[in-house]
Amino acid sequence: MSQRTFDDIESGECHYLGSFEATEAEMLRFAERYDPASYHVDPDAAEDSIYGGLIASGWYTASACMELVADEFLSNTRNMGSFGLDELRWPTPVRPGDTISVQIEIVDLTPSTSRSDRGYVVIEVTGTNQDGETVIFWRATNIFGR
Repeated sequence: MSQRTFDDIESGECHYLGSFEATEAEMLRFAERYDPASYHVDPDAAEDSIYGGLIASGWYTASACMELVADEFLSNTRNMGSFGLDELRWPTPVRPGDTISVQIEIVDLTPSTSRSDRGYVVIEVTGTNQDGETVIFWRATNIFGR
């Protein structure tokens, strides 16, 4: 499959990228290493937290979603990198056993005015759980080759 260029992408495109299950073991392993807040690593302490139980680190959720974005979308494009995130939200906690579905939407395309070999693609990534609740949302600006 040939890689899509900036000129092949259209604003308004939506792509379903797949889903993953947030297992307690993966959530704990990630949080113990990278985000050891008690409500991420200690089920008993999490019961007494404002969340009423164990929840995934938002960074675990972002990483798992990013794997799908990279494998199912960016790998099929002439992606040259990113300027970073313009917005990142975790409106609903991810709990053990949740199934997270990930989709992206292309929301803006801007040709570079200083470099004719590239353009800027703004994507919105949304992850929803099995109940249709949004658990993660981010907006990022990527650089795509032409």
